[in-house]
Amino acid sequence: LWSSLAFWRGLAAAAVAALAIYIAVPILNPPVEQPQARLVASLAAEGTDVKYLAVYDAVHHEVGLSHVSGERAAGKDFELWMIEGKNPPVSMGVIPAGATAHIVVSPAAQQKLAQGAVLAVSLEPAGGSPTGQPTGPVVAAGDLKSI
Repeated sequence: LWSSLAFWRGLAAAAVAALAIYIAVPILNPPVEQPQARLVASLAAEGTDVKYLAVYDAVHHEVGLSHVSGERAAGKDFELWMIEGKNPPVSMGVIPAGATAHIVVSPAAQQKLAQGAVLAVSLEPAGGSPTGQPTGPVVAAGDLKSI
């Protein structure tokens, strides 16, 4: 067996194939970069008692909101906005009444949030802004920070 030419050729071919696979797998299937697991923001503003704690969970693609203080006026809703740099605010949805809420983050907004956008809460007519942009006052805002 040890002096067989076919054995050594087969062993060499298997070694070359294993080396090719060992080199090709990381190139063809690079490791996935894990997003930051969580970002947090304390949302507040001067002249208002509305306060929220916001946590962006990159793994589950959602923003969890804990209502700390402040009440919405009758016939009004709080709406969450993402502000990235000098771009216009993007609505992330109306914040449901209650102590906690979870808002699903669209794929387009996920990377912007991961880069540290600003979250803001405005007071809007019931059902949210009719224009797609904030129409009422901003009652709370804060920068997302990694934890």
